[in-house]
Amino acid sequence: MKALKLFPFAICYFAFANLFAQTPQSIEADLLKSFKKIAYWDQKLNDPTGNSGDSLDNANRFFGERLKQTTERYPATITQSFTALRKERLDIFTSSDGLFRIYSWDTGGGGTMREFESVMQYKVGDKAKSELFVSSQEIGVPFYSNLYTFNTGSKTYYLGITGIIESSRYAGTGIKIFAIENGKLNTNVKLLKTGTGLKNEISYEYDFSSIAYIPYGKRPTITFDATTQTILIPLVDGKGNVTKKFITYKFTGQYFEKVSNLAK
Repeated sequence: MKALKLFPFAICYFAFANLFAQTPQSIEADLLKSFKKIAYWDQKLNDPTGNSGDSLDNANRFFGERLKQTTERYPATITQSFTALRKERLDIFTSSDGLFRIYSWDTGGGGTMREFESVMQYKVGDKAKSELFVSSQEIGVPFYSNLYTFNTGSKTYYLGITGIIESSRYAGTGIKIFAIENGKLNTNVKLLKTGTGLKNEISYEYDFSSIAYIPYGKRPTITFDATTQTILIPLVDGKGNVTKKFITYKFTGQYFEKVSNLAK
């Protein structure tokens, strides 16, 4: 993945210092304006007369920083619907307790290997904090397709379902665990016990053509059942095809541990 260019932060600073948004409607209108610029410059990537690549990078950086600042400044945004932003394909998932939310979007960069960025917002008391995650040559940020809330004893964990697009043929899906601890977001909660040790996340890669014929809502993917405290992960065969079998990880009191493969 190509590295993102630095945005002129002096301009960015004054923009954030003068955020005018105060009502839910004006907050969304302000964010929507900057978010639409990503799609605008994305459409111009093939224009040989302009330097749209830099403009696209800058649009993503501006929107990411603005979303981070806005969601920190206005804690109530953690439950705001953002209907117009969702229609423009900003993916938003909120925990059932209303304390954690993930915003993720396609940056338009990367060609067939798509690049994504995300902002994670969480509540600490009556305040909100947000963190921005940016793709680079060294780090690929996934998109998020679901978010589960898991309560055990006095602990609350958030299970994010991640996705990557490696090419027009190959993709990947994973599960990553978060927690809000001591007023901070812990992005490295090692709750998954595998044969190679404790992990914060588990993922698999697959040939997209093996599920392309299945309607979107019925495609095998990672799911979590809070009642049985189990994670189901589709089994991929040696050719990269997603099968009808699932690997099951069950919470045993301290960790999620592999218990079986199930036919479905």
